[in-house]
This record gives sequence, structure tokens and C-alpha cells, in this order.
Amino acid sequence: MVKTFQKLPDDEFIADMNQFTKMWMFYNWLEDQRDDVELVKNHAYLLGSFWNPEAVKKLTGESGQQYSSTDEEFEQSLEIVKQDNQQEKGKKRRRRKIKG
Repeated sequence: MVKTFQKLPDDEFIADMNQFTKMWMFYNWLEDQRDDVELVKNHAYLLGSFWNPEAVKKLTGESGQQYSSTDEEFEQSLEIVKQDNQQEKGKKRRRRKIKG
């Protein structure tokens, strides 16, 4: 809160703030801190994977749980997406009429 409002914790603005608002702001700040920690952890995994990929796989729990597909399966998936896009282009959207 101090960083957001540029005020000290003993400032009247923060001291007189609603308790529920303070708690809500605190939990949002806490979640931001968790997101920052997760980002740093993922960067460490990324850098570590260049030097020792096996160790990173052990840390992240990836032990052969990867999906792989053949070129034919990929081409089939691509065709499905293309067909879906063509169907969407063929549809005419109805515009909302604004009364006024």
C-alpha cells in the first residue's frame, strides 16, 4: 500500500482506510509477490536447462509426460483449423441496431 499510494504506513489515509479494503489490497500484493517468485523460479529452470536438462526435468517432475505427434497428425490438425476459419469467414454477423 505504501508503494501504491506513495504514503507512509502511519499516514492518516492508510490508518483510516476500511479494514476490508486493507485486507483486499494486502492479498493482492501477496499474490503479486507470488507471481514474481514464480517468474524468477521459471527463469532459473530455463537457464538451468541449458547446463543440466536432466536435473531440471527431475525438479519439475517431467518424466516422459510429453505429447508427440507425427507430421500427418499435425497436418490433419492444421486442416481442421483451416476449415473452421473458413466457416467463420462465411458467416455474416448481424449488427446490433441502436435506437436513437
